[in-house]
Amino acid sequence: LPQGSFGSWMAWQLDENAQKMQRGQIPSKYVMDQEFSRRLSMSEVKDDSSAAKTLSAAARRSFFRRKHKHKRSGSKDGKDLLALDTFSNDSIPLFEDSVSLAYQRVQKVDCTSLRPVLILGPFLDVVKEMLVNEAPSKFCRCPLEVMKASQQAIERGVKDCLFVDYKRRSGHFDVTTVASIKEITEKNRHCLLDVAPHAIERLHHMHIYPIVIFIHYKSAKHIKEQRDPIYLKDKVTQRHSKEQFETAQKIEQEYSRYFTGVVQGGALSSICTQILAVVNQEQNKVLWIPACPL
Repeated sequence: LPQGSFGSWMAWQLDENAQKMQRGQIPSKYVMDQEFSRRLSMSEVKDDSSAAKTLSAAARRSFFRRKHKHKRSGSKDGKDLLALDTFSNDSIPLFEDSVSLAYQRVQKVDCTSLRPVLILGPFLDVVKEMLVNEAPSKFCRCPLEVMKASQQAIERGVKDCLFVDYKRRSGHFDVTTVASIKEITEKNRHCLLDVAPHAIERLHHMHIYPIVIFIHYKSAKHIKEQRDPIYLKDKVTQRHSKEQFETAQKIEQEYSRYFTGVVQGGALSSICTQILAVVNQEQNKVLWIPACPL
């Protein structure tokens, strides 16, 4: 507490190597939570007001349409009101369950082995294939273990921290095991994971901290235009490009807090070059992970 007063904290700004850069005052968690509550209340009031204005404008336009049935309305008042309502409806970013994460307690982790890599977004398999082929001494795909077992047995393996994730197939399960990941990292290579985004928290619980990289494309059209004479010979259909883009948008919306880096979609060689740069940079960084809440 600076000068023994509430409302502020003294804090150090750290660089990527956890070295102190400069010291200064920041608002306390109490002050930040108050500000968050105030903004949230203002947002709710504006939403209610906007909805009322929209209904009022719609009712007014409906009344004039009935009154002047045979006249084509050239008035743009209704449109202006709707545009104003939309423009004035400020969007305040909220986190899950409307919880303010202005501050988060973290802890430093010493990661001596090479971290696994989880790539999310369009063209996953093609990108991973190119990384393995072009840099075999650096990357290796995580093999999926085929298991003929019951659903209960597989889920028990997940609960016991033996399995990271699994996919149901016809008559068996394809399972990503902790042992497979560790076997690759012990060979001094980055393990390219084949798991769903929801498995990231499970990995953290197992003390495995992947480098999570998201491939961002601007549009479905951008995906459809991609070509590569070796790794992407088949033309991407409009339907497939749209599905990939929508899936990527959903992943970005739900799991962006876990992203270590974002690379821009384009030529496959460019994507892989960007991924390699992110992996090299993140591997040498000090690793901070969420700890108990403040």
